[in-house]
Order: sequence, then C-alpha cells, then structure tokens
Amino acid sequence: MRKAAFVLRRNGKLLPGYLCFPVFLFQNNILAAFINPQIQFPSRKLILNESCELKDSLLPFNRIVETPSIAPIDQSNHIHANRNISQAILGFQADVVTLRMINRLCMSGDARPALPTHREMEKSKPCNPSTTHYNNIINGLCKSRRVTEAVDIYFEMRDKGIQPDIVTFNCLIQGLCNLGLREEAQGFFDEMVTQSISPNVVTFNILAHSFCKDGKIEEAHNTLNHMISYQCVPDVISYNILINCYCKSKKIDQALSLFMEMSEKRIVPDIITYTTLITGLCQVGRLEDALVRFDEIQDSGLVPDVVTYSILLNFLFKNGKFNEAIVFERAMEEVRVAPNITLYNILIDGMCKAGKIDVGEELFRKLPAFGFQPGFYTYNILINAYCKSKMIGEALSLKNEMSEKEVTPTIVTYNTLINGLCHVGRLKDALILFDDIKHHNLVPNIVTYSTLIDSLFKNEKFDKAIELYKIMKDDGLAPNIVLYNILIDGMCKAGKVDEGEGLFRDLSSRGLQPNIRTYNILMNGLFKNGKLKDAYQLLQEMMIEGCMPDGFTFNIIIQGYIQWNETRMAVQFVRRMVDAEKNGVSRNGLWPYERRDLVGKLFSCLPWRHKAKEDQAQLYGLLWKEDLSSRMGIDACEA
Repeated sequence: MRKAAFVLRRNGKLLPGYLCFPVFLFQNNILAAFINPQIQFPSRKLILNESCELKDSLLPFNRIVETPSIAPIDQSNHIHANRNISQAILGFQADVVTLRMINRLCMSGDARPALPTHREMEKSKPCNPSTTHYNNIINGLCKSRRVTEAVDIYFEMRDKGIQPDIVTFNCLIQGLCNLGLREEAQGFFDEMVTQSISPNVVTFNILAHSFCKDGKIEEAHNTLNHMISYQCVPDVISYNILINCYCKSKKIDQALSLFMEMSEKRIVPDIITYTTLITGLCQVGRLEDALVRFDEIQDSGLVPDVVTYSILLNFLFKNGKFNEAIVFERAMEEVRVAPNITLYNILIDGMCKAGKIDVGEELFRKLPAFGFQPGFYTYNILINAYCKSKMIGEALSLKNEMSEKEVTPTIVTYNTLINGLCHVGRLKDALILFDDIKHHNLVPNIVTYSTLIDSLFKNEKFDKAIELYKIMKDDGLAPNIVLYNILIDGMCKAGKVDEGEGLFRDLSSRGLQPNIRTYNILMNGLFKNGKLKDAYQLLQEMMIEGCMPDGFTFNIIIQGYIQWNETRMAVQFVRRMVDAEKNGVSRNGLWPYERRDLVGKLFSCLPWRHKAKEDQAQLYGLLWKEDLSSRMGIDACEA
C-alpha cells in the first residue's frame, strides 16, 4: 500500500508534522471526512479553520486529481494508477467533497470563503450543484449581510436552469428585511408567488418580524390575516412575534388578547410566549398578573427557565420588593434552575439597591466558585453601589482590580467614578480620572462632560467649566438639553443671566426643545437678578409653547415676587397655583411639606398697612377655603 500525503499550508508556512494533512488510501476503502461527518479525520478542522487560505483549503482535493500515478490498492477493486483517484472516493467525484465543504462553511456562519471556493470549483471543472447547495450559499451570504451578492447568486442559479424553492426565497426575504429593504423583500415575495411557489409560515413570520422591528404593529398583525388567504396556518412563533411587539409598545391588553386567541385556535404557548407576557406585564407595573402567568407555566407542564426568573427578580428588586425577591430567588433554587451571570448581576444589583452592599459584595466574590468570571458589567454594578454610598475608596479599589484581572473598564465605569468623586467634593481627583480616560482608548461622552461641568459650576469654577465645554465641542460632541440646563443654570448662578438667556435662545438653532426644567432654571435666574418682567414674559412664552407650569414653577415665581416685595403678584400666583392643582393642570404636587414655609414667608413680608390687609385677608381666605391653612400651620388670628 502506498500513501499519498499532502501537506496543508497556512499563510504560506509549512505546518508542524503533527498537523500534516494526509489523505489515507486503505486497502478496500478511502476515508473522506467531508463525505461522512461521523468519521473523525484530522484534516476536517483545519479545512474549516477560517485562517486557512482558500487555495490551501482546496489543496488536498486538487492534488488528489493531479496525482499522476498511484500504485494499485487492491487488484480485485480494479483501481489502477492511471485512473483519476477522485472517482474512487466512495463513488463520488472530488467536487462532491468541495460542495460539502462549501455547505459546511455556510452553515458554520462564515460565508467569507464559501463564495470564492464555489467560484474556484466552477473554474476547475464542470459540476452540478443542487438547489440546496445554492440555498446554503445564499443563506450564508444573507447572514453575513452580503445580500447583494446573495441576490447575484440567485440570478446565477436561475440562469443555469436550477429552480429556486421556498427556502431560497425565505433566505433572500429575511436578508433584505434585516437590512430594512422591505420593498425589495416584497418584490421577491411577489416573484415567488409568480413562480407558483406558495409562501409558508416562515415567510410570513419573517415579514411580521420585520414590521415589528419598525414599530408597525398593525401591518405585522395583518400578516396573520394574509396567511389565511394562502391557506397557511400561524404557529406559536407567529404569535410570539406579535405578542412581543405589543408588549414592547406597552399595549399589554392586545398582547393578552392574542394569548387568549392562541388557546381558541389550539396553538400551545411555549416558554417564550409566557416569558414575553411576563416581561410586558412587569413593564406596565402589573406584577400580580405577571405572577399569575408564571404559575400558569408550571400548570401547563412547562418549566420556567433562568430568563423567566431573571425578569421577575429584576422587577421585584427595582420596585423595592426586596423580601418578595428573596423568597422568589429561594424558590428558584429549590427547583434547581441553573443561574447564569445575568441572574447574578440582577441579584448583586438588587442587594446593593436594598442597602445590603455587603451581601452584594459577597455574591460578587463567590462568582468564580460558581463558575463565572465577573466582567465589566458586574464590576460597574458594584462600583455604582459604592459610589452612591459614598464609599469612594472601595469603588476605586475595584477599578484597580479590574486592571489587575484584565477586565477592561468602560466609559460607564469612568462616568460612575467621576460622578461619585464629584458628589463627595473630590473634584480634583475627578479631573485626574477624566485625563486617564484617553489612556484606555476610551472617549468621554456627553455624560462625562455634563457631570464635570456641573460640578465645576457648583464649585464656582466658572472659567474652567466654560473651558471644558469648549473642549467638548472641539471633540465633536453636540450638547443635549441636559447639558444646556447645566450651562444655563451655571451662567445664572455666576450672575451672567444674559449669557444664560442667550444659551436658551440658541436651543432652537441646535434642534433642541426646552423642557420644564429649562424654563424653571432660567426663570429662577431672572427672578434672582431682578428681571421680573422678563421672567413673567418667559412664563407666558412657556405656556404658549404648551409647557404647563409645575409645582416648582409656582414656587420659583412666588418666591421671586416675595424677594422683591411684589406681594400682590405673589398672592395672585398663589391663587393660580391652587386653581392649577384643582384642575389637575400642574404636576409633581404643589404642596409638599418642604414648601410649608412658602406662604409663611408671604405673610411675614406683607406690611401691616391698611392697603395690605386686603391681600392678607384674600390670601388667608383662599387658603382656608382650600383647607390648606391647617396644613401650612397658619392661624386665623394672623390675618
């Protein structure tokens, strides 16, 4: 017996001996790994390795064909040296092996070498690829978002007389929908129907999912009706797509209606259906209904998975239901649901937000024992907890630990630490950390700059704040409304109210819309600087723009008029404030306890002259009528 050994080269270098690529010729058989997937063949992984070059991949097959003479293996099999050895490989041609390789490349998710391999095979000798072969290439290209090439392959197969099937069209439609090219996808749908190929449930699910991604719920729902006209029955995936779409839009009643429709049509919901509904119910605050659906999972014979538990635990923790979350987590342990890193992140975050940072840290330290290595997200959770508790030393130690364990910090890590340092008055350290960001190949974002600029203004470092703002603009970052609010507030507090108003007037040219906080900040600045008429005009402008005053607005106005002894205007706005609360116009509550002294200040500033007694009487009568005087601690004798 003779062996024909072929050495596979990678990137032009000879591989080590133990990685050589032999094609063994045995006495009565030839083992071809790509023909039979169950055969363990050392070359299989090498050929599929993405770092192999195309020519190297084809090298074994080409050399099999090119071998001029090989001694007979067995005379009884009549395999002689002058015969092309490719005809001996289990009765297949070498092209069959190449086809298998192309198909596996596509199925593995790496279509890059598949297309050139296909072209190379066509050049070497005529072959007869099937529709399935072309489908694999089209599917691989579409998954790689190379849809234009996939469409070219489709027309190529048509030109060769190879008829596409439903799989061909589904691959193309999905590829086009993934790129947002729904009109082109609809064109292929119409062509499919023209060729008398009936769309199936997969086709409609692709289209429905595409509509949902664009928020077109009605169009997505219409696909269910469209299916019926093609005698196609929706499946559980069809309903899951639509239920998810309604839940994301917080239209939970429509989602529940679809869920009931599934039962009527005897379509059995799966764990994805229930998990999607539970997520939607939690998002709209309907915890009890979410727990009912959770109980239905077990009643229906399904088993809740770690995703289902994670969603409910996350909701319980975020809504301050700490004890319920702990009970729920223990129930999960009892049924032995294997936790994942996402669940541990939820538990650590929940413990920290419940004020049990020590428990969160203990869980964090136990992660390696549970088989998980904390990543940047887990570190960020604990760093955030430390910063909020003003444990800055521990937070900075964790950041150093990340470097030691080669966990790369993110811009969120830095933003959290900078914010924490600013809150404890360590502005200098925050600026040092800001300079460290670029050393880690990170780019400061709008949150980074906003945090530092706000802190600089609060520390009366106005010039440094403006300098940092200019640096941000030079870096190409456009300020958002939050940063503009910080800048306007900082300017007003620095006594530069005109500059603050200039920034306010600049908003429209930046494509930004002032919010209630923007108006309140500027109005407060105008009042404090004695610009009462400008403040009143701003109030009118605000209401014309459809932005109604809230409790803070009235507080600013009344305090502003009191400051400048404009008692009649102050009384007038107390009356308007009460009317606004009565009519439900104002938001955020008009009479929180921290503002109890507001009217007390108004009474104290009213001069005890005859002309002011009328104002006093009106004010007290107004408050007494609305049953507010008792809440404000005002006695009738004061009037």
